[in-house]
Amino acid sequence: MVNPPRVLVIGAGIGGLSAAIALTRAGLDVQVYERAAELAPVGAGISLWKNALVALERIGLYDAIRAYSVTAENAGLRRSDGRVLVAADSTPLRDRFGEYLIIVHRAALQRVLLDAVGPDCVHLGHACIAIHEDASGVTARFSNGTEARADVLIGADGLHSVVRARLHGDQPPRYCGYTAWRGVTSFDHARLRVGETWGRGERFGQMPMRDGQVYWFATANVPADRVSADGEKAELLRRFRNWHDPIEAIVAATPDAAILRNDMYDRSPLRQWGRGRVTLLGDAAHPMTPNLGQGGCQAIEDAIVLASKLGAAGRDALDAALRAYEDTRRARTTKMVTMSRRAGSVAQLENPALVAMRNALVRTVGGRLQASQIAALIEPVV
Repeated sequence: MVNPPRVLVIGAGIGGLSAAIALTRAGLDVQVYERAAELAPVGAGISLWKNALVALERIGLYDAIRAYSVTAENAGLRRSDGRVLVAADSTPLRDRFGEYLIIVHRAALQRVLLDAVGPDCVHLGHACIAIHEDASGVTARFSNGTEARADVLIGADGLHSVVRARLHGDQPPRYCGYTAWRGVTSFDHARLRVGETWGRGERFGQMPMRDGQVYWFATANVPADRVSADGEKAELLRRFRNWHDPIEAIVAATPDAAILRNDMYDRSPLRQWGRGRVTLLGDAAHPMTPNLGQGGCQAIEDAIVLASKLGAAGRDALDAALRAYEDTRRARTTKMVTMSRRAGSVAQLENPALVAMRNALVRTVGGRLQASQIAALIEPVV
C-alpha cells in the first residue's frame, strides 16, 4: 500500500500489541506508545480459549504461543471440602472444538507479541495525557513533552484508559466486591485437582503450566483497597486453612514475592466506544471481571476485527471503518461483561442458605449447563 494510513496505538498490553500486529499485517503504518518505562515480565497465568486461538492463528502467532503453553482439560468444580459439584469431563468440548483451551504465562505471551511487533514500533515511557482531533487526523500528547500524529488513534490503555476518559469523561470503574490473588509456582502436577473450588465468599482455582509450574488464583469478598497486615501469603493460608488438598500446599509453595493481589473492577458497557478517528479496544472499551477467562481473548478478537475493517478502508472512510468495527464488537463484548459479572456474583455468594441452594443447583444441572455455556462463549467469530 502506497502511503498507508498511520495508526497510533496507546497501550502495549495484550490488546494493544495484538492490534499493532494485526494492523501492520493489514498494510497499515502502526506505532505503539506505552506509559511504562519498561515492559518487564509481569503477571501470572492467562487462559486462551478457542476463540482467541483462532484469532491468533489469523495473525500467524498460534504456533509461537502454543510452544509456551499447556492444554487445559478436565477442569472440575468442587466444594471447599473436596466434594465434586461438577465432574471433570472435557469430552463434549473436545469433540466439538478439538483443542479449546491453553494456559500460558502472561510474560511468555507478552514476549511473543513484542517480538512480532518489533522494537522500532514500540515507544516506552510515553504516558498519553491528551488527544486532539482535527479534520486531517489525531494528535496525542505525552507527559514527557512529545507529540505524535496519525490518521487514526486506538485507545488500548486498559481499565483506567486516558483515551476513554477524554471521550466519555473520567468516571471511576465499578468495584465488584471481591479481591483476587494470583500466583505461579513449581508444584507436582500429579497432585493437582484441576479446576475451581467454591466456598462461602471465597474461591480457589488451580491449573497446570509448562515446566512443572502451576498457575493458581484465589478470591475473597472484602472491601476495596484492603491491605493484608502480615502479608498476602499469610492471609491466604488463614483463609484456605482446612480446604481440600492440595490448596494449602500450593499457597505454601509460592514465594511471597510471586503473589499478586488486585481488587476486581469492571465498567458498564458503553453504547458508543469512539468518535471520529478515535476508538477503544480491549479493557479500555469493555473491562470485565476474569470469571469467564475472556478479558484477553476479547481484546485479541477486537484486534482482528479492527484490522479487517481498517485494512479494507480508504483514507476517506477511516472513521466509518472504526464505527463498523465498534458495531461488530459491541454486542459480543457487552454480553461477556454482563455474563462475567453475573458469574462472579453467583460464585462469590456468602449467605449459607444461598450457597447451599447454589451448590445443589450446580450439582444437578451444572455439567450440562457448563458445557453449553462455554461452547457459546468460545465459538470462534473471526
